[in-house]
Parts: sequence; structure tokens; C-alpha cells
Amino acid sequence: MTLKTFLDVPVDDFLLFLKKEGSPAFHGRQVYEWFFNRDAADFHSMSDLPLALREMLSREYRLHPLALRRKENSSIDGTVRYHFEDRDHRDVSAVMLPEAPAAAAAEAGHYSICLSSQLGCSYRCSFCASGLLPFRRQLSAAEIIDQILLIRGDAGSGLSNVLFMGMGEPLANYTQVVKAMRWITSPGGIGMSPSRVTLSTSGLVPQIIKLADDGVKVNLAVSLHAVRDDLRLKIMPVSGKFGVRDLIKAAKYYSRKTNAPVTFEYILLKGVNDHLIDANRLAYLIKGFPNKVNLIPYNVIHSLPYERPDSESIHRFQNWLRDRKVPVFVRRAKGLDIGSACGQLGPA
Repeated sequence: MTLKTFLDVPVDDFLLFLKKEGSPAFHGRQVYEWFFNRDAADFHSMSDLPLALREMLSREYRLHPLALRRKENSSIDGTVRYHFEDRDHRDVSAVMLPEAPAAAAAEAGHYSICLSSQLGCSYRCSFCASGLLPFRRQLSAAEIIDQILLIRGDAGSGLSNVLFMGMGEPLANYTQVVKAMRWITSPGGIGMSPSRVTLSTSGLVPQIIKLADDGVKVNLAVSLHAVRDDLRLKIMPVSGKFGVRDLIKAAKYYSRKTNAPVTFEYILLKGVNDHLIDANRLAYLIKGFPNKVNLIPYNVIHSLPYERPDSESIHRFQNWLRDRKVPVFVRRAKGLDIGSACGQLGPA
């Protein structure tokens, strides 16, 4: 018999289950405390619960839906790619990004976690390694949360930011991703500030609008990557079906509903989208509401037909935007030697 995953059971149903078993409500609060904040490996680890309750919970539920299979450690910057195994023995990858420059600082310092929201990806962005994997299924909220808890249990305290930037399109898994974000930001869950949670989307216009209407206030990062509809559709054949103007209009709507700035991510592909005309149009399109641009120099994937611009071209594009009063930053790649930099999270 396949056990239900504890966190996938609604809170009210779980508390009702405990009540029917004769356990007081505070035992439920203890279970959630152990799970979210005390890094319990299993129900038996919850030492202040009655033994009979721990045994009963172990028979009814799985605590962790994922299991750590292996890790890859960057020798350059301390980035760690975690390979978890799901119930079907498939790989779920997440990345720990140390915020200190020295690799050794990852153990004691602060770090971010880049989460996956799907097994595989059906969006087939032509510059991204995730598109080389067939889409298998959506990850549940419990599986998304488990990536955080298992990495935190391994890396120690110091988690400062959560990024929905791993494998998959988060807004294509809307219900489970929003559920996970609510647990991440809830005082009864992980308890992080919403300002420390970033959701990156390839640009699903209806879901961006729904996110705003549902009152989900996190940092929104929109993967724009091209300012012409024809080019965007070529390099992003699924999400590119939403027009550039409609996408920016949706981002503006989110910003105004949540009173939060939007980040536009722009991957620089040599000779493709790094011209002066692209910078001019980008600056024109995004004016009029709080935002910034993250430039992402292409991280090479040898099976894909793109090249990384040289440093001079990168800084020239950045300066073009600065001259047009656009707040713009160049993202530094992390985890290049273990296939974990932006766009490289593909086959294990």
C-alpha cells in the first residue's frame, strides 16, 4: 500500500484524523513544528510525542516524499546540486547557492535554494537544458517543500532565499506551487518573508494575472529574453505564444496589485538578441512601473545552437540600458562546472 504524504493532506483533515484517534490538537501543532522547523527525519524522531502516536503516524503517512540520492559539489563557488529520488525512482534536482564567494563559506554562511516544480519540462525553450527532458508530471507541494527541508537538513541553518527557478514552469503547476509558497511564508510553516521568495515564469499571462488576483505577493521574475514577438516565439515556442506587450501588461498588473517591483530576466544570446535595437525596445516597453532587468549571459549547453556573448558585448548592452535609465544588473553564473547555472538544469 502506498502511504499518503503527510503534507499533501489538508490541515483540517489531518487534525480531524488526530481527533478521531484520541490525540489532542496540540499534538498536531507539534507534528508541524517538527516537520518544518526541527528537521525531523521521520515520525519516530518526534521525541516529545507519545510513542503510540508516532507509530500510528508512521503506519498512515510518509513524512518525506523525496530521498537524497547524491550531491554534486562545485569546486569553483561552493554551489551544490542535489539529486533527490521520487516515489518512481526519478531524479528531482534542486540547487543550493551559497551567498558568500568562498566555497567553504557555504557550510556556515547564508544560501539560497533553487527549486524544481515539475519533473521534466514541456515548454521547450530552445536555449534551456530542461527542455531536453520529456515532461513527466507535476511535483506536489509536499515534494517542492521537501527540497527545502532536505537541503536545509544537510546544509544547516542559513537559508535566506527560495527561488522557483529550477526545472519546470512554476505557473503551469499553479495550484501546487501556490500551496507550497503559502507554506513557505506561513508562520505555521517555514515562516519566511514573502520578500525572500522569488517565482520565475517563462511568461504565462493568465496565471500571472491570477497570481495577482489571488493575492500571492512574492517577487515575480518574468523570463522575457526577446522584445519581438517573432523572435520570442522562435526561442520560446510555447510561452512565446503570449505576445510581448500582453506579457508586460500582465507584469505591470501584478506590480500594481501587489505594490511590488517586477524583475525581467533577459538571457543574452550572441548575435540573437544583444543588439542596440533590442536594448532600445526593451527600455521602451518596460517603462512606467517599478522593475529591474537581470541580464543573464548565456551559459553554454553544447548540444544547443547558441553562444555566449563576450564580456565587451555584455557590458555594452548593460550600458545601453543604463543610458536609458533602466535599473540593470548582470547575473553571475554559479555552478557552471556541475551543470547547475541558469538554464543548465537538464539531464542528471
